[in-house]
Amino acid sequence: MSLWFVSLVAFYCATFCDGYLQMPPPLPGTNTYQLRMPGVVPERDDDYICTAFKLDPEKEMYITQFRVEGTAERAHHMILSGCAGVFTSSPDTPSWNCGSHATCTGSTRILYAWAKNAAGTRLPPSVGFRIGGTGKSRVKYLVVQVHYATKLPPGERDYTGLDLEITFEPQKYIAGILLMVASPEIPPHQAVVNSDSCCPLDSTVPINVFATRVHAHALGTVITAYKYDPKTHGTELMIKGNPQWPQAFYPTTREFSVAKGDEILIRCTYSSLGKDTYTRSGGSGADEMCNVYMMYYTDADNGTEFQSCGYVCNPEQNKAYPADSIEPPPRNPVLEAYAIHGKRNHQLRKNSSDVQDHPEIITQKRKGDAAEQKANVDQSSSPQVAVAAAVAQEVDNQRQVVNVDKETTSSSKSSQVADDNEKAIRQQKQREDNFWSFLFFYRRFLS
Repeated sequence: MSLWFVSLVAFYCATFCDGYLQMPPPLPGTNTYQLRMPGVVPERDDDYICTAFKLDPEKEMYITQFRVEGTAERAHHMILSGCAGVFTSSPDTPSWNCGSHATCTGSTRILYAWAKNAAGTRLPPSVGFRIGGTGKSRVKYLVVQVHYATKLPPGERDYTGLDLEITFEPQKYIAGILLMVASPEIPPHQAVVNSDSCCPLDSTVPINVFATRVHAHALGTVITAYKYDPKTHGTELMIKGNPQWPQAFYPTTREFSVAKGDEILIRCTYSSLGKDTYTRSGGSGADEMCNVYMMYYTDADNGTEFQSCGYVCNPEQNKAYPADSIEPPPRNPVLEAYAIHGKRNHQLRKNSSDVQDHPEIITQKRKGDAAEQKANVDQSSSPQVAVAAAVAQEVDNQRQVVNVDKETTSSSKSSQVADDNEKAIRQQKQREDNFWSFLFFYRRFLS
């Protein structure tokens, strides 16, 4: 056999052969499977590292619960993906840098995402993420991706990961993720900057959204999502989240059944007060993101297990956002501190029913919240005071615009709307080009 042929085979395998760890057995006497980074060493700040676990090709399984072993001090965020194939070269090198390469080859779907010391997630009864086997699931590997905020101190290795509760019993419903993204562009010294994205649902099989996770970086102040009726132009709040709190999957205001013809609007709001430079979309901690992950269940036989969506909103959708969409939830110092420092970090951490261990997001505005917020905020300090004042002013401005619009005569409204629509359409075409360029980059390299 010629040296040239041996070299060619070696090059091919190094480029295309799957590399992975075998899926570990469950802990004795449990259905808990521990997935861990294999003692990796991030070499730089904002390093992305992936590791893969090969599933049993003959056994279909269902994930019913996620628990996290990791801290925000080390991991900026973590994503669990289900993949048809993986990029790394061999079982001897089970981890690889995935900051400049995609996590998977072939079919890819996000199963879970975590950041800021968030608690785990238990799915509703009879619901599970379908993986492995020879049936309808195309998930042959589980890939854990960790974005490391900083490189580790000399001599340290990382074992961040997840504990999964898995059953072999078929579930009545399959779980899935609807990922919506927007492309924020944030000038400096601005109290309120919005980045919006709109999604007309295309699935003929209804999905039932029961939990949502929001994600932005340091400038994010609030992220909202609405179910939108294009006929009446009415909106209903699905989630209002503070991206500076633990980024878990929190319950929506109610369970939402959505299908083809329905639309979902998301808005990420940022404040760049005190920042002297322009902030763009990107994968590093210094950049910004606007992501909303909607967890749902759907029909096990015909449903879709992963969807991604997001378009530049049209003028009618832009008008539909409520004026208070930019108002953050009431301050919660406990959650803000928890997101930074966490509470504990041991190898076999278990979920607890203690509310303090599982703080839940405020998804509906309750009577008295505004009064409580004013009473609890120290008016003499805190940078949030300046932001809150600016947000309140912006909300008032938007409400005044709405009131003025209502008082305008129908003829002048029609003329103005026509001019605005023509201008908006020209601007929208340019924004769509920029948006889809970013979305391609995001899905190719960072999802």
